[in-house]
Amino acid sequence: MLASIVCNAGPLIALTLVNRLELLRALYRNILVPDAVHREVVESGFGRAGSEELRSANWIEVVPPITLDGSLEVVLGRGESQVIALALARHAELVLIDELIARRVASRLYRLRVKGSAGILVASKRAGLIPAVRPLLEAMKGRGYYLSKRLIERACAEAGEL
Repeated sequence: MLASIVCNAGPLIALTLVNRLELLRALYRNILVPDAVHREVVESGFGRAGSEELRSANWIEVVPPITLDGSLEVVLGRGESQVIALALARHAELVLIDELIARRVASRLYRLRVKGSAGILVASKRAGLIPAVRPLLEAMKGRGYYLSKRLIERACAEAGEL
């Protein structure tokens, strides 16, 4: 179990779409969410996927903003920028981000270890927390969460579901 991870909005929303937010709690000891991400999910509209689940998840630590580099918000959104800044400040072992550009910036520029929603499901299957990855990925996609066919196939292959 990893000690500290930082999570962006995408994985929080994706996991709540399939009622699996608790997988984060089962996989990771300390889940940190920057204030901007928390506000994006919880305050950006009544009924948004993940808003109630995140509001009631007292096991997720919401952290005040940390500024890394103001120019980072020009390339990425406020949430992604705060995720990267928080991960660096807290020496997080893992960053959970789905957006491709943010993943590349985090991993290539800042050398952070990155995983997305599909990777969380693969890790959950390996830990025996879920029986299969494909049905959950297909359900996320069916509920409007963007996942490419290639990503779904790669995740299923990693999970041993061919």
